[in-house]
Amino acid sequence: MKKLCSSIALVLILTLFLCSAASADTITAMATEINPEHLEKVASYARILGYNEETGALTVALIVPEIFSWEDVEFLKVGDSIYSDGQEAVIESILGSDWEGVFRINDGDVFLTKPFDGNGNYATVTDYGDYIWNVLAVIECPVTENLVFLDYINEDDGGMQTLPFVRTLEEFLDRLENGPIAFDENNVIVIFDREGNLDSIQRFYVPWQ
Repeated sequence: MKKLCSSIALVLILTLFLCSAASADTITAMATEINPEHLEKVASYARILGYNEETGALTVALIVPEIFSWEDVEFLKVGDSIYSDGQEAVIESILGSDWEGVFRINDGDVFLTKPFDGNGNYATVTDYGDYIWNVLAVIECPVTENLVFLDYINEDDGGMQTLPFVRTLEEFLDRLENGPIAFDENNVIVIFDREGNLDSIQRFYVPWQ
């Protein structure tokens, strides 16, 4: 009888464990609306990786910030997991609330904040305040003399311009090659025309440049 009771107790414990494990959720970032195969009339954050003089094309990484559904974030519980910045983390502690608009997971190993997109969703951010970015695609973008470079950075002091400098392709390529401020610190937006061709590049101020 004792053996039977022990067996039943063991089965109940295992059942509770399995049910608990089965109820754990793993949340991932929301899908982006940008389709790299169809860039007609699209604007995207980007990093400019280089220029090929032979082909006359820029190598551009289209990047998107990690955005999590507010429902996924606000219903998280200890034991769930979050996939962020290429890694999955089991949630051991959660601090924050929806009214604060901030959640700190595992003592700040993952930090989520809102608002971001006006829908109450959350973005993951780094220790120095930048978003965590995912590379959507790396593409080759042919450029022409008509490319417009709108520069919101004053290179004399690194400050922010209210209205941008309007620069030519040659001026852009000179800055891409020689600096002084990079195009790979999440400070670039690329805009494509109605045919999906690269139309303009905007470089904006970020405090960590």
